[in-house]
Amino acid sequence: MSRFHAFLRGLLRQRLAGTVIILYLWAWSVSPAKAMESLKYGAHLFASISVIILAVFALIGLINVRISRELIVSLLGQNSGVRGLLLAVGCGAVLVGPAYVIFPLLISVKQLGARWAVIAIVLASWSLKPQMLPIEAEFLGFHFALVRGLLVLLLAIPLGLAVEWLMPNESTKIKNN
Repeated sequence: MSRFHAFLRGLLRQRLAGTVIILYLWAWSVSPAKAMESLKYGAHLFASISVIILAVFALIGLINVRISRELIVSLLGQNSGVRGLLLAVGCGAVLVGPAYVIFPLLISVKQLGARWAVIAIVLASWSLKPQMLPIEAEFLGFHFALVRGLLVLLLAIPLGLAVEWLMPNESTKIKNN
């Protein structure tokens, strides 16, 4: 089998990539010009976010090498108690960035010993975005922004604990991609 065929077979094993390829082939059969325009736009978008993704991976590498597992376990691990849960709320509330930055960062912290509750709490409180509250208040009203923000903060810890309770045993391996 040629290298190209092996590459194509590996690519098609990825459901999302396979679906995108099939959609582009369909689009090409309907309108080659529009399919090419779409492909150019996608390539431009990929190029613009590639630098960010590479920087995130470098940051995750630094975290894995420079921050000890013991520190993560003591701050965010199973025995971190209420302090670890509150730290997760605070970190999530001030954390900025798109999902393709946050999720690799969180799995890295999880692999270093953070508990599932911490991961869920960070994700829940990440939706708060304090820097966006003035804009939210302007468009949706101050009362709405205040109520939503307080509920996010109040419910993040119970949500995180519920997620942790529903997760499989800690000895279950985390999927490494």
